[in-house]
Amino acid sequence: MKKLLSVIFLLLIALSVSINAQEVWPTREVTIIVSWSAGGATDLLFRAVGKYFPKYANGQQLIIKNVPGGGAAIGYGEAAKAKPDGYTLVAAANPMVTRALMGAAPYDPIKSFEPVCLLVNNPCYIIVNSKTKRWKNLNEFMQDAKQNPGIITVGNGGAGGGTHLVALKFENKFKVKFNHVPFSGGAPAVTALLGGHIDSYVGSAPEGLPNVDSGELEILAVFSEKRLKNYPKAPTAKEQGYDFVDAMWRGVSVPKGTPIRIINRINEIMKAILADPEFQKDADKLSQDLTYLGPTEFRKLIISEYSAYKGIVEKYNLGDFYK
Repeated sequence: MKKLLSVIFLLLIALSVSINAQEVWPTREVTIIVSWSAGGATDLLFRAVGKYFPKYANGQQLIIKNVPGGGAAIGYGEAAKAKPDGYTLVAAANPMVTRALMGAAPYDPIKSFEPVCLLVNNPCYIIVNSKTKRWKNLNEFMQDAKQNPGIITVGNGGAGGGTHLVALKFENKFKVKFNHVPFSGGAPAVTALLGGHIDSYVGSAPEGLPNVDSGELEILAVFSEKRLKNYPKAPTAKEQGYDFVDAMWRGVSVPKGTPIRIINRINEIMKAILADPEFQKDADKLSQDLTYLGPTEFRKLIISEYSAYKGIVEKYNLGDFYK
């Protein structure tokens, strides 16, 4: 009996230690892999998140690890192989889906990760050069595209990337044809637009918005249900007769196999950051559209996006799978 009581006592101690460990997670710094260089939209968002992470995560730091290259495949590939203990997070965004559809990738956007939560859902928009533009509104832009197929140049942040496919979805829905011009990211595309080398650019916040503020660029249409909070004068596409809504979403995922209790804990931390008034001020400066979805809803969004993008990739014979 004494031996049995001793075993029970030891088991209770082990259980207590385990429960305590669950409660104090994290006990060391956490890394989030961002599959692009520093300074991009996703990087800026998670640097803002990292500023408030210690406040809600036992004082532990969120370390941004930029792993660019391969159209985001290198970073997502590294994240997929990380130990599933919650100490490696991954910045989930549209290109996580689109890159895997464009060619062989060292990860699967649905099978390799567990969605934790969506943080932002930034509406896309068409911006044009204020000095060289030929159109007063979206209707004139579209009429020109219909009359001159393949002539209007529309820049994007990379062939097969999120903004490229949004532009393709837009032209496919309204039966027009643009001349799509890829760049190595949103920043060089905006630079080309400023220089008059392209006619327009499809992007999302904060791409090009500082130049909109300075008057150099102009938002021709926003692909959302309502106007952007910081740009109330910029009309939506729907207002102008084109029922089209699309956005660049960004959230947090973890490697497959991460315990559900850790996923829930990360979710709690992120929800607390989203609700923080000071973080909301920082996000507003970046024109981020804060939009929360939990693990289940975020998974549904990713699956839905995979299906939608797959249809566009197949229709236009994009990527390595169709060469």
